[in-house]
Amino acid sequence: MLQIEDFRGKTALVTGAADGIGAALAEALAAAGTRVFASDIDAAKLQATASRLGVDHAVCDVSDAEAVEALVERAWSTLGSIDLVCANAGVIVPGSLLDATRDEADFILGVNVWGVMHASRSFVKRLRAEGRGGYLLLTGSEHSLSNPAYLREAPLHLYNLSKHAVLSIGESLRAELAPQDVGVSVLCPGPVESGLMENSTSQRPEALGPAAAPDFSRVDPTVLEGLGELYMPASKAAEIALRGVSTGTFIIPTHAFQREDVDARHAEAVAGFALLE
Repeated sequence: MLQIEDFRGKTALVTGAADGIGAALAEALAAAGTRVFASDIDAAKLQATASRLGVDHAVCDVSDAEAVEALVERAWSTLGSIDLVCANAGVIVPGSLLDATRDEADFILGVNVWGVMHASRSFVKRLRAEGRGGYLLLTGSEHSLSNPAYLREAPLHLYNLSKHAVLSIGESLRAELAPQDVGVSVLCPGPVESGLMENSTSQRPEALGPAAAPDFSRVDPTVLEGLGELYMPASKAAEIALRGVSTGTFIIPTHAFQREDVDARHAEAVAGFALLE
């Protein structure tokens, strides 16, 4: 199943599905005829979204390997064999790498990196046990592809680190799982309407203390003024994501301007190789 051309009759598990891209993915999949199992750490929001969409659901902290294993088992027993897992749950912790604490790093990596790995491991384990193919859609970010120029002066260092890791996870799994008929895509959204900042604050462990406000003081004020125009509805991002899955596209961006940063990074790599000539 290196691509899912038709979502009708398929089954899917979506993490981080209470709102934002996760909820939009669940809604788009359900509308396309997929039976969906939704999950999130926020019980109240998850209940509301699942009730609106009429889908099965369960609360889960994706940073907890045993909890994710139990989630996959529950989704599997509820829907039958799962065709698609959308590892979408994510948080953001603003600040410089020079100032971030180990506990803050553990928090964001626990969700953004280990959450993706836990979901992938549990899903592939079941696929291998049944000898069948499937599909993994991992939610990365434009920060997976570069340190975006328009936000480069904003210290989002841990977020950059974690989302680069998601792309690397996807590359590794794609190579390993392709012979087993398991497809992998990494969704790399630019600005999308979601509850990322709000959810990251509400789910931040109390032991970390209050999060520092993002420091945008070094960002060009004109960029900040125009930022709102860049935001895309989560429904549109989900539509693009499913188009990518249906074509087996590995990297799925959401905004055309992301290519400028990708091209700039490529040019720097080419310049490095020029030293060898």
